[in-house]
Amino acid sequence: MTLIQIPDTINSDLTLICGYTFNEPELSANEFVIVEDRASQRNYFGQVVSPQANLNRSALGPQDNATINAFEQLEQNNYARDVVVQEVYFYQVNLIKDITQDPPSSIRRRPQIGSIARQATEDEIIRYLNLPPADESYRIGEIIDTNIGIYLSSRTLFYQSLIAGATGSGKTNSCANYIRAALQMGFAVIIYDHKPDYQHINRQNQDAIDILNRNGQANRDMTWVEGVNANFYYLGEESTAFQGTPIAIPASEFDPAVLAAVMYYPPNETNPREEFETFLEEFDDEQQAEQNNNEPVIWTLGDFFQWVTSNQNPWQPPPHRRGQIDMRTYRAMVNKMRRRNRRPAWVDGGMPIDIRGNPNGTRGRNSSASAAVFGQDQTPLQPQWFDPTNLLQPGRALVIRVGQAGGGRDYGLFLNYMLKRVYDLKEQRQITFPVLHHIDEAQDLFNGSKQFASAMGNVLNEGVRKGRSRQIAFTIAVQSAAQIPDDILNNLNTRIIHRHNRASEAQRALEKASDAQISMTKNFGPGEALVDLFGASAVVNARMRLSPFQLTTEELLQQQEQQLQQEQQSHEELFAQEEEMEF
Repeated sequence: MTLIQIPDTINSDLTLICGYTFNEPELSANEFVIVEDRASQRNYFGQVVSPQANLNRSALGPQDNATINAFEQLEQNNYARDVVVQEVYFYQVNLIKDITQDPPSSIRRRPQIGSIARQATEDEIIRYLNLPPADESYRIGEIIDTNIGIYLSSRTLFYQSLIAGATGSGKTNSCANYIRAALQMGFAVIIYDHKPDYQHINRQNQDAIDILNRNGQANRDMTWVEGVNANFYYLGEESTAFQGTPIAIPASEFDPAVLAAVMYYPPNETNPREEFETFLEEFDDEQQAEQNNNEPVIWTLGDFFQWVTSNQNPWQPPPHRRGQIDMRTYRAMVNKMRRRNRRPAWVDGGMPIDIRGNPNGTRGRNSSASAAVFGQDQTPLQPQWFDPTNLLQPGRALVIRVGQAGGGRDYGLFLNYMLKRVYDLKEQRQITFPVLHHIDEAQDLFNGSKQFASAMGNVLNEGVRKGRSRQIAFTIAVQSAAQIPDDILNNLNTRIIHRHNRASEAQRALEKASDAQISMTKNFGPGEALVDLFGASAVVNARMRLSPFQLTTEELLQQQEQQLQQEQQSHEELFAQEEEMEF
């Protein structure tokens, strides 16, 4: 198959060339071609912009009465098709690189009329797209209608990635292949599991094997379909539907600005929020100054409450602030701090803020095992504090069910802690292997109050910008590319865009893509995506792999709960039988 370049018009888009093929419409949208300009002895690498336009060689136009009459006869089977139809196929090709010399260069001179284009070979596509080297352990998909794999590399990961797509588009499958590839490279992967989707990743995805077998691919390598090693933790309340260990983190571990934005989130609480943040910073400074050794300073909001009220009733500000603070704002700050559900349940492990309001010092929550202890003696009132240091291991995932409580505030506060903690561990060389943060459903971080969204945007932007220098990678998954702030999006150098219900939202994430490519995203089926890998020369239309491990589904959760209920019933019946035997 060859395509011949036709003349431009004065209004032609000079980033494209146009041409005809005469036999069959063998080129598909997004397919790659080599353009050979025999007049100038130059060669070019290009990409077909959109499906072909079908033109008829008849001199009459499609609305001409003679044309209409002829096609009426064709529809009624009175004419053979080749009597009426003599097709020629019109294509537009986007010029990507001038490949006359090595290395390829940008386009500074276009091919001339009569240049011939042919389909590029697989080797040429890989070479001129500048794709990562082929390694089946890191394969996440393939260019559609080809056998050319799309692979990740550690370099790709360190330059940060966006994966976006509407519900049911296959976005989570792409995320799953990212996770597996990173684990294969020796990354420790932290999965912030929102829906949740990743509570069964230690199991093989049997559905993927069944689908591949049905599609006649039983003879293909399926060793990539496997579960992965993982530890499971969760924020908030325990659930019989999920495995895992609860998380408890003291208030001293959080950025005061983010904690203040979480607890004083309504728009009309600006003054109490600012006072709370200021008091927190002053209290922490005092605690740090009183520390005589290198042990970490640990305090809870209960400790802070005693300090900020001078441990008096009625409340009194700390002595150095008396007479300098608006007492109405001060009382509002203290009152709101004590309100139920203002502080996430896992902060301080559920220990009370106002001990006088709960003399027993607990909220009825059972203490639980956690990752590590910060070095303090444990009492019935003191939970074990979570610390990821010993949990992060190369080739192992740490799955944290963050849930959907608090309108994204719980999620954001915990993410703030983890980003800072992991960065410190890397900077202090307490861990030396690479780390990947997989931030699922990240749009929730920006859907809260303006103050909280701003605080989280700053935290995440700093983490993304600074991560590469410490071998910390990020994948950010959202339902729409439009939900990511510009300053963060600008630092996400790989983009995988699944179906978007509005093409304008996909366009924002893929400025390199043609209008025709962007318009395709509205009609993508599950697993189809536009992929712009870091360093690649063009956006490709890809078929992404199915998840290698089992993703959590509602059906799976129902089966698990039914199994647990049956086991509980069996234990109860056995216990009753043992009691009868004793009597």
